[in-house]
Amino acid sequence: MPEFGRRQQLAARDRDSVGAPDPTNWLVWALVAIALIGGSFLSYSFAQHLANADPLLEHESFEKLVQRHASADEFLREYPSLDTGPIPIAFGNKVYKIPRNYLVDLTRLDADPKRTAFEIHVLLPDLTPRTAATADKFVKRPYSGGYGDQMNAIVRGGQEELDLSERRLLWDRRCSENGGGAFRVVELGYRSCEADSDLFLKDTLDGPLIFSCEKISEKNPRCTLAERTGAQYGVLNLEFSRKYLYQSDEIRKRFWALLESFTER
Repeated sequence: MPEFGRRQQLAARDRDSVGAPDPTNWLVWALVAIALIGGSFLSYSFAQHLANADPLLEHESFEKLVQRHASADEFLREYPSLDTGPIPIAFGNKVYKIPRNYLVDLTRLDADPKRTAFEIHVLLPDLTPRTAATADKFVKRPYSGGYGDQMNAIVRGGQEELDLSERRLLWDRRCSENGGGAFRVVELGYRSCEADSDLFLKDTLDGPLIFSCEKISEKNPRCTLAERTGAQYGVLNLEFSRKYLYQSDEIRKRFWALLESFTER
């Protein structure tokens, strides 16, 4: 009988040990649950980052594309957006906050503002940005159908600010060697010389206007202005259809004002 009593006590103790959870096991399971929840949250956050990542800020630089022998399509790729949020860009001695819907390309090299490059697309004549209402009026590279009303503005670092006096000498030399030898007055104060390209000059209150246009005989000819950036470094290139030739002075003035309006105060 005493033996029977002891067996009852042992059996009861075993039942109690099965029914009562071990605090250590609970702690382990709690840690596992926390780890699973944390992992799920991180996975979700990473997925959201990928979904929300802006390719303008993530894409490879031109130099890296060259190094890995990227395809022609990759070099021509643009990154337009309808988002109007500002993108801060340090360039030269300025910091711009440019609405995203103006930008189609941005390259920052080694966080050096003198090596930064960015590209803006707008519609002429009012420098209208990309919106839901205007998006179908913008064209894509390689612009086989021409520029239409689109203007491309490329601000590029990596060199000192353009010396317009040297550029004027270059235009005179190109006119002398490849053209008629002298510029002649055409319209609205513009002077022209037919050389390897059609060369144009105009004296303005904002400084000399010196640019070239593809010949009118070419399919969808364009004009290209190389100008000062206003940031005491680099070069500004403006490209647009030749049909806006005699508005070049006003286009330059308006774009300088637009770029200045983006300057961080």
